[in-house]
Amino acid sequence: MLNRSRWVWMTGVMLLFFMNGCAVNQDKDVQRYRDVLDAEQYTPEAVFHPEDPLTLAQAMKLANAHNEQLAIAGEDYLQTLINKDRAFAAFLPTISFAPAFMHQGETSLGAGNPLITEFVPTQTTDVPITGNMTLNPFRDARTFQAAGSSARMKEALLLDRQSLLMLDVAETYFQVMHSEKQAAVLQYSVQVGSQQLTDIRVKEKAGMARPMDISLAEAQLAKTRSNRIQAENDVKTGRAMLAYLIGVPEVKGPFANDLQIPAAEWQVESLLTLADSHRQDLIAAHEQVKASATSLEAAWGDYFPSISLNLSYYLSRESFPSDVDWTSLIRINVPIFSAGLIHADVRTAYSRLRQARLAELHAQRQVVKDLIVAVENLRKDDQQINQLNIQVQATSESLKQSDAAVNAGIGTNLERLIAQNGLLSAELSLSAAEFNRNVDYLRLLRVTGSLKPDISAGLPRAASNFSKIKK
Repeated sequence: MLNRSRWVWMTGVMLLFFMNGCAVNQDKDVQRYRDVLDAEQYTPEAVFHPEDPLTLAQAMKLANAHNEQLAIAGEDYLQTLINKDRAFAAFLPTISFAPAFMHQGETSLGAGNPLITEFVPTQTTDVPITGNMTLNPFRDARTFQAAGSSARMKEALLLDRQSLLMLDVAETYFQVMHSEKQAAVLQYSVQVGSQQLTDIRVKEKAGMARPMDISLAEAQLAKTRSNRIQAENDVKTGRAMLAYLIGVPEVKGPFANDLQIPAAEWQVESLLTLADSHRQDLIAAHEQVKASATSLEAAWGDYFPSISLNLSYYLSRESFPSDVDWTSLIRINVPIFSAGLIHADVRTAYSRLRQARLAELHAQRQVVKDLIVAVENLRKDDQQINQLNIQVQATSESLKQSDAAVNAGIGTNLERLIAQNGLLSAELSLSAAEFNRNVDYLRLLRVTGSLKPDISAGLPRAASNFSKIKK
């Protein structure tokens, strides 16, 4: 039996270990998923003022730093890392400090015999340090591997959530820019419509126009004003949505499109190899298959024996035999009849593996479809922009001719306003097509797994291929 001073010393050491184990560094935990999101190259904006100009790159960085949904997905990833640590803990013993105090009534056994009475005291105090370990190497090793695959799956899903958020920010950003330009054009159209209505009323008084012409002009002017009101409302709601996405109170400043689209002939086959190694939801599907396969092996492992080890070391002991300072117990558990529980776990694991493989195949086909759509949309955008450029040039020439006619005294100011309105409408259509091209390009980056907060980065290279899809 240990002396009192050594007991006190070892108790103090155990308390120190206990206090250290209770410490949780939350900042370090949060940094685990921030490292994945930031990739050591994206720096959040220190201060953002609502009136400041906002570029697309700044908006994406703000969203990456402040969006709560992205942080929630990061916490999901962190929890899988914790589960991985928990799976590794199966290979380690647990140590506990478990003092026990026993008090009982006096026994009549050996009454009058002090030697027997000494072996059956009315109260005892035992102070053991107990270590326990239960190990099934066939199951626990596979469980740890499955936890690792699950962590990598959640990491990929976190990055996929990031790319979806970046795409939402970009779509909202360009929609606001388009709505602002549309509101400006419609405001000018209202001025043109008002001038047309005034001219028609003058002509109607002179007998050169019908009352129906006035009604048609008023209806057209009201429609234009209604469209302008809708465009102005779209600007307000779009800015509110953008502020929500990037995690700031409001956005009031002007926008500046800093997106540079490289001139390239996009080919689906070459982009498939890129998506195979960078598309994060596809990577998550691959990891889910790995996790399900190893979980199946872990379920089969329950049929194998497990070993339990118990070791107790007494700092103080008063129970019989009081002169024994340690005890140990080794137990081997061989499953013989589990009432079908292990069999049910194996069947469930097979079902989840089949689900994972189907989800992987679906994700691969989804990538192929998304790539074809993205490439075709970009080609369509380029063709539309070419035609709209021709339209802008034609309406610009028409405006020049109207200006020349007015200067020569053979044209009217209304004709010039109509030509100006036609040019603005053509420019608005061109601007909308260019905005669509920007969004479609970012969708292509998202489809290939290349859309990051740093939109200046180019498309990475990839060496793998889609063998399953090509067959």
